[in-house]
Amino acid sequence: MDIIGGILKMCLIVDFSFRGEIPGVRGFIKVQNLPATVTIKEDTPAGVAIFNFSVVATSTEITLTPKIANTNPVNNFFAISIITDMYLEVTVSDNPGLDYETQSNYVLLIYVTDNKGYSDFGTLTVLLSDVNEPPRFLDNLANGVVYVDFLENLAVGAIIYEVQAIDPDRDDNILSYSVNSSLVTIHPSGKSGAILAARPFHYEEDFHRFIVLVTVKDTIGNSISGIVVVTLIDTNDNWPIFKLNETIFEMSEETPPNSVIGKVTDHGLDEDGVLSSLIYVMSTTNQYFTINSVTGELIVSAIIDRDSSPFRTVSTQQFEVVAKDSLSGRHAASMTVIVIIRDINDNQPFCFPHAHSIQIPETIEKGTTVVTISCADNDVDLANSQFTISLQPALRTAGRFALDGKNNDTIVVIGNLDFEATSHLEDNNVYVMSVVVTDKAHPHYQDTVTVYVTVIPVNEFNPSFTQTSYTFNISEFSEMGTKIGQVLAEDKDLPSLELIYSLVGGGSTLGYSQLFWMNPASGELHLVAQPEYEQTAQYLLTVQAVDKDSNDPKAATATVTVNILPANDKPPDCLPKFYSLMILDDTAVGTNIQGFHLACTDQDSSPQSFRYFITSGNINNHFRLSPSAGSNISKLILALPFDYTHGVDRVTNYNLLIQITDDNLLAGSKKSNIVQTGRVKINVRIIIPTPSTQKTTTTPNITYIRLSQNTYQTDSWYIPFIITLGCLLLLGMLGYIAYLYINYIRSIPKSKVEKKSLVEEKEPKSKKQHNVILEMITRNTIFDGEAVDPVTGNVYQYNTNSGARRWKDTKLPMKEYGNVRDATPNLMSNINNKTNFTQNSNMNEVHVDQIDNQKTDYDRTSLRPPSKFRKQNKVVARRLEPSQTLNSLSKVSLKLM
Repeated sequence: MDIIGGILKMCLIVDFSFRGEIPGVRGFIKVQNLPATVTIKEDTPAGVAIFNFSVVATSTEITLTPKIANTNPVNNFFAISIITDMYLEVTVSDNPGLDYETQSNYVLLIYVTDNKGYSDFGTLTVLLSDVNEPPRFLDNLANGVVYVDFLENLAVGAIIYEVQAIDPDRDDNILSYSVNSSLVTIHPSGKSGAILAARPFHYEEDFHRFIVLVTVKDTIGNSISGIVVVTLIDTNDNWPIFKLNETIFEMSEETPPNSVIGKVTDHGLDEDGVLSSLIYVMSTTNQYFTINSVTGELIVSAIIDRDSSPFRTVSTQQFEVVAKDSLSGRHAASMTVIVIIRDINDNQPFCFPHAHSIQIPETIEKGTTVVTISCADNDVDLANSQFTISLQPALRTAGRFALDGKNNDTIVVIGNLDFEATSHLEDNNVYVMSVVVTDKAHPHYQDTVTVYVTVIPVNEFNPSFTQTSYTFNISEFSEMGTKIGQVLAEDKDLPSLELIYSLVGGGSTLGYSQLFWMNPASGELHLVAQPEYEQTAQYLLTVQAVDKDSNDPKAATATVTVNILPANDKPPDCLPKFYSLMILDDTAVGTNIQGFHLACTDQDSSPQSFRYFITSGNINNHFRLSPSAGSNISKLILALPFDYTHGVDRVTNYNLLIQITDDNLLAGSKKSNIVQTGRVKINVRIIIPTPSTQKTTTTPNITYIRLSQNTYQTDSWYIPFIITLGCLLLLGMLGYIAYLYINYIRSIPKSKVEKKSLVEEKEPKSKKQHNVILEMITRNTIFDGEAVDPVTGNVYQYNTNSGARRWKDTKLPMKEYGNVRDATPNLMSNINNKTNFTQNSNMNEVHVDQIDNQKTDYDRTSLRPPSKFRKQNKVVARRLEPSQTLNSLSKVSLKLM
């Protein structure tokens, strides 16, 4: 058989290969003989195979897993199993429920997979054929033997029992009934299952019990049989007799139903002296009790709760029992029955609520009631409703709480609940206790109440500062917002309350209600405005720390002494601030010009620290100040003579800008190295009695230009860095624009340019190299002016020469420095834009700061250079390096080609 199966498989594989179903690379399985339809009988036994099919696969070394994936309608009447490796069968399941009358066809979806992941499926339709089935019992005979009791005096034709049956194959239920006993008979119609008494019965003469075989047949002869056991009950014609007129029974509450609590007995003798069988009934209906009509046993029919109404107030039930010797009740006797219901301990103590969450302050007094436990027991009997209460404290709560000795349902405080105690911190000041309530009566039911006690902290202590007084020193040169110091306070309360710091006294000066501000969270003391040592040298402040307790805030105060340290914050103040002078051009060297002198004062510097500088307008260095340092008075002296005849001097109006510093370099002061600067402007007009109109022509060889450049303070390192970075970016952008411009010029077609000069040349062409040596004097930046920013409203300081600025964090009123314009033009702008720079070949020294002021004089005396000469000018410049000291010099050579 295995050989034949293998040959069939190979044939199928070859056949599929020829049809293109096996490409040679992939495997497959194929379910044969499906879809299919099979017909079976509805009474097919379990385990019978109803359909066989096979599976074809490309490999013989596989394991199949079949299953019925789906049935329509859904059922479990069928199963699938493997016969051999590739052969399978469908069988009826072990618990069949096939019924043609209920469902006549089923569709099975059979799904087969192998261990390599390949699968196939098919459908099998199962049709049921109808089978004629025997009748079925619908009454108790369907479950087995039926027992029936009847009295001996039952009338002939009375119904003893009625059989009920049905034919499952027909709707008309045409059935015939029969019995095998002569004592009973079937209803005369033969189509009803009523079993009737065939004759009178006598208990003393007939069998007390007999068996009746009932047979039911359908129209084609299928039958079903059942057994009815009939018991004959004796009747008594004598009157029943109760020995007592009243009987009492006791029972416990909660007795389960069908329990027997007692039995009533009546006696009656028939003619033969045998005890007669009586029928016991209750004269009135009682929902809690019934009586066995044959035995007289009193049976509980419903659970009685002694603790609920109506038994909570009435603990007895009373009713009348009647004993009859026949169903007709011709002979009867009655007796009163009283049932007493006893209470049992069936209720546990009940406490409400079962959990208490109590908050108490840490300062609570001993003996104070924390909580009262409320419990009750619903049992009626006092012995069953009594209970005891015990306290079971949790870990670390013993010694703090207990039950009150008088009222054991009350928990009171007996220990210390100090929130700041170290031992209490382990519990987070939360205590858990269990109160157990136990019945005194058996079985000692219990209930448990959980009590959570949270100790609330109380603000007991005032804050305290770490020091009774604080002393801080700060320079008067400190800016607004400077941190002066910090005060600290502590609060012994736990958890620690947040403290709020504030100034409550002192600190009023200079028009400010408070010169100081205190951070309310950290206690840091800051400046609101720049202090003034000359105004107030010491401040006595009162600071306060208040804890954030909304109900009972507590506070503490401390004193703070702030010493203002003097600093060089005042510039020299010189008079006059502006003055106009006139001198003759032939004034002798060393002359005090018009007897002019400066008188300077400084509130925080001595006269020995003063130094005088002419920072701009001193063209050709004709003027000097004497003394230049170490005095509060200095005179303006003519240092070099004027030479207008030979064209050395051309300017007749000098605007001298004089700066006075208190840098203490000469005086050797150890006070502070902060430099303050004052400024004075002097206008000197040169009077030429006989102006010379002779024109001289001098071919210059080298022209010296002395430049003064201010540098910034060493602490403002970022200013030159930003300026340098900006210049580099500007140079890069200019280079890129020049590159684009050169490319544009190259793209324009060339045209002839007329080389003839538009202006007649009055000087011979010079091919000599013209060098310009630029001498730059660097000085530290001196911020000698103040202004208010229109946007922010803040005050800033500026240098009138360089334009450098810095913010001044103070609310002091601005000092008037006079209406003096900045006389220092931009160096590179003048080099590129002013033609006077390249036209004055006779000028040996030119100060850059005076180029704008000399425009009128230069235009009056300068010659217009030829255009060709202008085109050939080339300027080669070296990078300027700022000087690090006051008197350091750097030279830049500008070479003109």
